Amino acid sequence: MKIAIAAQVPAYEQGKEPGRSGHSSRPGGSIGQVLLQDHAPDDLNFRLRRNQFQSGDKAFTSPRHCHTFQQIRFAERGSVNFAPGQSIHEGDIAFFPRGAYYGPQVKDQGISVALQYGFGGEHQEGPIWDQYRAEALARLKSRGTFQNGSYIDTDPITGEDRQRDSLQALYEEQYLMHTNEKLRLRPTSYEAPVLMHPRAFAYYPAGQGIEIKQLGRFYDCAGPDGDVGLAMVRISDGSAYTFDSHRAQIAWSISAGLGIEGKTYPELTCLYSPRGEEAMVKAEATVELFVVNFPVPI
Repeated sequence: MKIAIAAQVPAYEQGKEPGRSGHSSRPGGSIGQVLLQDHAPDDLNFRLRRNQFQSGDKAFTSPRHCHTFQQIRFAERGSVNFAPGQSIHEGDIAFFPRGAYYGPQVKDQGISVALQYGFGGEHQEGPIWDQYRAEALARLKSRGTFQNGSYIDTDPITGEDRQRDSLQALYEEQYLMHTNEKLRLRPTSYEAPVLMHPRAFAYYPAGQGIEIKQLGRFYDCAGPDGDVGLAMVRISDGSAYTFDSHRAQIAWSISAGLGIEGKTYPELTCLYSPRGEEAMVKAEATVELFVVNFPVPI
């Protein structure tokens, strides 16, 4: 199991993340932390990130767009916008399906914990993809321009200007460099992001000192275990909760007191239990966790 305590993870301003090129394809100056990330043997690629959004000319903005990857966003504090008139309010969580359009968004307040993930190059974080980033950006700049979160170039077939989401353009270029093939967006299965209000769900007992709220299961991937599952787990009375080995799982605590191997952890402790491993957490008092069960690819 990998553990990250948000209060101890270094923060960086948007576009100034250590070990990456200084260019950000998005406008704004949010303060970010990379809490957890991995490129697993089954090709699961994810990144768990925490962002504190800034106001004024440092607001994070992006045009209406979609992605090849999936996202889960939790509003830790305040209200986090994702489309005109639509925001994730404090304590709420949302699932952003692959291919579902959202935006334009203006994030000028609040703190968000965001999980982005995919398989087979849908999501591109870590050394395998970082090695292409600088050259991919240079190639894109040689053919077009980045403007306000979009990438604008000339369609080689029609000769007309075309506009794409800047991050998606970067992913397409990196994928082409890595595979010599085009990155294609699969058919959209869910039309729009799904916003959930966890406080409205009821806990049910799932064992001594263990209660669960099932928030949703979404099948963006094929197969009997192709769903991503979102839940809340409440642990109390010194009981233990086990992350089984069948699926990779991500969790983060929203209260202090989580116990792991005899050590007690503070609020917003983030956990990653890789597929093939089993891990256990405890709580003497009452602790609540958000838990994400990743899909198992076929």
